[in-house]
Amino acid sequence: MTHAPAPDLRTAFPRAGRVKLGDFVWIARLADKVRAQQAGTIGDYTAYCEVSHGFLERCGVTPEVFTALIRSGASDEELVRYFAMHVDPQRRDAANRWVLVDNAEDLREQEREEGEPPA
Repeated sequence: MTHAPAPDLRTAFPRAGRVKLGDFVWIARLADKVRAQQAGTIGDYTAYCEVSHGFLERCGVTPEVFTALIRSGASDEELVRYFAMHVDPQRRDAANRWVLVDNAEDLREQEREEGEPPA
């Protein structure tokens, strides 16, 4: 397995929280932050912030499992396959709602700070 590249979050932003991988929002952003953490390039970001914890909890996936997936070199496509296999549609919808509805103001603030157009 080829390791997915880690972004340098000291000089760039992680992908926006609304970016979807498969049917899930937030995974792309979380993957960027965890990859950067493991590479020592996370800068001022926190890999497992409150939104990340809430998202994973609603999916039924622990931070330890997600970290292990990233450490194993899982690509975005492999993350999509894992979540599609292990997270049922109700959990997926609850996790997406947690990000997009329950944390909508946090998302808008991130988008303002990182230069993404607010939705």
